[in-house]
Amino acid sequence: MIRGAYHFFIATKDGKMQAENFIRKVDLEPGDLPPVLDIEHTYGMSLETVRKEAKRWLETVEFNYGVKPIIYTNVEFYNRCLGKEFDEYPLWVAHYNEPQQPRIKRGWSFWQHSDKGSVNGIIPKVDFNVFAGDSVTFRSLLIK
Repeated sequence: MIRGAYHFFIATKDGKMQAENFIRKVDLEPGDLPPVLDIEHTYGMSLETVRKEAKRWLETVEFNYGVKPIIYTNVEFYNRCLGKEFDEYPLWVAHYNEPQQPRIKRGWSFWQHSDKGSVNGIIPKVDFNVFAGDSVTFRSLLIK
């Protein structure tokens, strides 16, 4: 079973400190998904600060695990707060109620298209995601 771990980013906290905490807690192995940075809120911080601290997290984690982390966010937050400066990272984009694909001008690896999915054996609603590629492309994304 392929597994992974994500970190919910708090923009008011030091990005490198958050990354170091993640690294202390998360042991990833070959075959796992790359680390995921879930970044959805500025918490009132300037965009410059959000970008700087997010970059510190991403760079620290990439250096430690030897793989580019994935950014998880929604279309509006990406366009408003991150943008081209973060286009080198794989993207897991949340954009609900779109019939074909998320409306974003950059490539994406995963698309979370619903948070109202039903799965046998799970009572609450679950997120539904799709991968933009085939099984070979998916395997190439995993930690080596």
